[in-house]
Amino acid sequence: MAQWTIDQPATRTLDGIVALRVRIVGGHLNILPTDDPVTFDISEISGEPLLVTQEAGILTITYDDLTRSGLLERLRPSQLSKYRGVGRRSAMIDLRVPRECPLELTTVSAPVVIAGGSAKTRVRSASGDVTLDDINGEIDVNTVSGDIAGRDLSGSLHCNTVSGQVAVAGGRVSDFSARSGSGRLLADVDLTAAARVRLASVSGDVALRVPAETAATVELRSAMGRVDSAFGLDRRDLRGRSTMSGNIGDGIDPATVTTTSVSGGVSLLRRQPDAPAAIPRGTT
Repeated sequence: MAQWTIDQPATRTLDGIVALRVRIVGGHLNILPTDDPVTFDISEISGEPLLVTQEAGILTITYDDLTRSGLLERLRPSQLSKYRGVGRRSAMIDLRVPRECPLELTTVSAPVVIAGGSAKTRVRSASGDVTLDDINGEIDVNTVSGDIAGRDLSGSLHCNTVSGQVAVAGGRVSDFSARSGSGRLLADVDLTAAARVRLASVSGDVALRVPAETAATVELRSAMGRVDSAFGLDRRDLRGRSTMSGNIGDGIDPATVTTTSVSGGVSLLRRQPDAPAAIPRGTT
């Protein structure tokens, strides 16, 4: 095992890396693809030094007292306070890794930007925003108040946030689920045959735009919010619940789409042929 303690700006190039784990507090984390050996650049470091290890092909960047897997995910701010200077820990980290390198990333407040991956990507953040670009694979993102933004994502996508917004434009998904307490869920994506889409928010609006030729079984529900569809669906309004449901398009193995909100509006929008994917703005 190779190990380094980083307490000042440093750049290293490493061979044989097959997986990446990062667990930090503040600063910024950028991950870009490369066909060359892995390179990490750490700058503007403050607070406790970072601990970097390379073992069995896994590159890990974290702190000496936060090395246990998943520790930052479980700790509340009051619990984190017992760790020395945790609120002052910050580092700007830029990494270049192979596209097929699995990623396991955890931050407290540091924003995360990931581009050009094709392997399993798992991100956990408390208040840091997460930006995903041109990723094909299994994607799993959880935040508390951080926003989640995606562009040209393909494969499976699972997002959970308490108050952050989820906004996705472009890509072709086979399994897409998103949940939010008060944040909006906005997506404009293509669906594979037999794709599953499940979007649910408590008080935030939910807006999904799909290509006009999409074949799917659809159910849109809201307890107190407005429900709309650009496709021909059956409407049923009852006390405390509005529902629109039915089948759209023609095709073998239609997708299944379910969108729900308690007090937010819910809408299914139509993207015209040859129109570019774009973030829907609310439910109109």
